[in-house]
Amino acid sequence: MQRRDSASTSPVDSIASFFLTRSRAIAVTFWVLALAAIPLWTHYDKPGWDIVFYRNAITALHAGHDPYLDAMAVQQAFHATLAQHPNDTPPYSYVYSPMTLSLLRFLGALPVWLSGSLYWLAIILGAFVPIFVMRRVKQEFDAAFFRIVAPVAIFFPGLLAQDTVLSGNVAFILYGIVLLGAAYGWHRNKWLWCYLAILIASVFKAPLLCLVAIPLFSARRQWLPTAVTATLGLGLFAVQSLIWPSLFHHFLQAVELQFSYNRDFGSSPAGVFSYIITGHGVPYSPYSEIFYLTYAVVLFATLLYLSRKFLDGDFTLAQWVPVLLLGVILLNPRLMEYDLAPLALPMAMIGWRFVRRLSSSSAAVALYFAVFLAANLIGAGINGCWKPTECVLLITSFLTGCWTLLHPVRLTSNATALHESHTVKMA
Repeated sequence: MQRRDSASTSPVDSIASFFLTRSRAIAVTFWVLALAAIPLWTHYDKPGWDIVFYRNAITALHAGHDPYLDAMAVQQAFHATLAQHPNDTPPYSYVYSPMTLSLLRFLGALPVWLSGSLYWLAIILGAFVPIFVMRRVKQEFDAAFFRIVAPVAIFFPGLLAQDTVLSGNVAFILYGIVLLGAAYGWHRNKWLWCYLAILIASVFKAPLLCLVAIPLFSARRQWLPTAVTATLGLGLFAVQSLIWPSLFHHFLQAVELQFSYNRDFGSSPAGVFSYIITGHGVPYSPYSEIFYLTYAVVLFATLLYLSRKFLDGDFTLAQWVPVLLLGVILLNPRLMEYDLAPLALPMAMIGWRFVRRLSSSSAAVALYFAVFLAANLIGAGINGCWKPTECVLLITSFLTGCWTLLHPVRLTSNATALHESHTVKMA
């Protein structure tokens, strides 16, 4: 009787073969369905609700008004009569720094059809950048799974169903340029473009300055350029109070109203904590800052430790990137749905790499989709549970990713060669 090769029946190969069967046909079908669903989706869910606030700011600027004051006046009027319409969606302000107003004036000078078309094109491209980036850093045995989940990732930011891509938020563009800069850095070990992209992103959203941790934890000798970029970002933010003191003061007021009026804290651990305590009448400051700093220090130290192991060759770039992106974005104290869009594929791959270690391919697949389905049913089915559910998913995914990195499995197929070729030791 011929001896059976144990490698051919390992859990990794067994699970990989489960998805490799007809995976390309399934992927093509999913892409067709996803692209066909978008026009139907936009028909029933009117897109561009964040663009409305950008357009209102442009209108205010062209009228010679302060866009922050105009938006805050609308918010204050709404909340003054909140008892008459408690279930209505509250209005939001333009909450980007005064430095961005020049860009608004430029866009406002263009024909609406032209500026709108260019902007939506940039949003679409930015939304698909994570697929391009993750495709370049996937492992061989992720290929079939990646092909299947990639077309639906846009519908599940942070693995929970949400229509945030239709918002038209500028975050999709900002994350897109940062991830392209990161992909260039991972491929060429040249990080200037990534730092420039992060600096641009931080002008619009100051918390995105935390993304400087991507090059810091991806390559050696990045402490100085990271410190310079962080200093420049903070300097650009602070200097606006000197150049436009009145606008900057109103900008900070508009940001504060996002929290005090709308309790718009997001899905991060600090955000969910702030939402809970304000619901019990406790002011979010300074308790949320203390809570954030407590876990951010631990998170940063964990990423630093794992990055040293990566740079020493203990695991590959393909293994490191999903955990790195998740951990770095978790450093943002306010994670909104659009901040979670780049995490759909990294979180999906972390989960898949964990469950594929099970002894049975069918059990692994069943467990993966059972957790996915349960999380979405809880997040969408129970009022007010989307953000807490997402917070649990973020923390669980990061801890799972760390455990998977620190407990590697022995590769048993030709994936071993690819594993070795992807190991990066940055000089």
